[in-house]
Amino acid sequence: MASFVEIRHQRLRDGICFGQDRCMEIGALVDPVLHRQDGNVFYADHLSTEDLKQQFSWDSKFDFSRLVDVDFVWDNHRPLKECVQGQFDYIVASHVGEHVPNLIGWIDQICDVLTPNGQLRLALPDGRYSFDMKRQETRLSDLLAAWMKKSHCPETHLVLDFALNKVDDQLAASMHAYQVNEFNASEFDSQFPFVEALQWGERTLDPNHYEDVHCWVLHLNLFAKLMIPLAQHDILRMACAGWYNITPPHIHEFMVYLSPEPDKAKRIASWENLYQQTKNTVSMDYSMSSQVQQLQAENLQLKEELNSVYRSSSWRITAPLRAMMMRIKNKSKT
Repeated sequence: MASFVEIRHQRLRDGICFGQDRCMEIGALVDPVLHRQDGNVFYADHLSTEDLKQQFSWDSKFDFSRLVDVDFVWDNHRPLKECVQGQFDYIVASHVGEHVPNLIGWIDQICDVLTPNGQLRLALPDGRYSFDMKRQETRLSDLLAAWMKKSHCPETHLVLDFALNKVDDQLAASMHAYQVNEFNASEFDSQFPFVEALQWGERTLDPNHYEDVHCWVLHLNLFAKLMIPLAQHDILRMACAGWYNITPPHIHEFMVYLSPEPDKAKRIASWENLYQQTKNTVSMDYSMSSQVQQLQAENLQLKEELNSVYRSSSWRITAPLRAMMMRIKNKSKT
């Protein structure tokens, strides 16, 4: 059975014609979805390879031997089209978008370097099941405020929301996707004490301080809902070109593909369709859980009934007869 990482990589690579399509991965670090040996693959990050080594020098578990060689440094102080060379057929970002301070502007700059039929492929955590489960879901006003300010660093209120409400990673990992209606995340303890959370917020008062947090708390249906007004008002120039919603045990993420679309009506319709298709995701997950529980109960009942038969005196008395019938059956086969 494929691991969740293998499933993610398969989905994000699906349909790419390596060697022919020009591809770029953003923020690959030590776990690239696209591989240099595939051909025509480039890597972009906010720092050079050497600077990334310095950034993660504190982490004894960081495998520097697997760190990709960064081709393009996109430092957020220059438009992406000035940082790269040419256009790309596919741009992949796996678990990067949730960290981006200005998600709208980030997507818009990527749109500028895609070919007309190109795709931006995103993998993002489902905030309902991740360590963000206690946090407030992203609002349209949050996205727009960061876009209007051209934020290069996470906004103070988002950093505080993260620090005050982040659940311990191990606790979050133990949550089962089908238990969505069986626990109240608000009752879980936050990982960081209140005083430390205030310190996180105070550091952001320096306009040049970058606090690495999840800025955005999303799930697929919410993502589609947020994209609709952005498409309606020509802020978003991308349509939904595909999606995957994966929430079985221990895999809580979604993937969405965006493609440049000059036709406004088609842009809007693509996000409205996604919103409608995923509107009942939570209730569907819970319904599946109920069906599984019912099947398990029925299976247990059948086992108990069979065991009762096996223990009965009639079953023991008829054992010689069943053995004789089995010998006759086997003999007829030969």
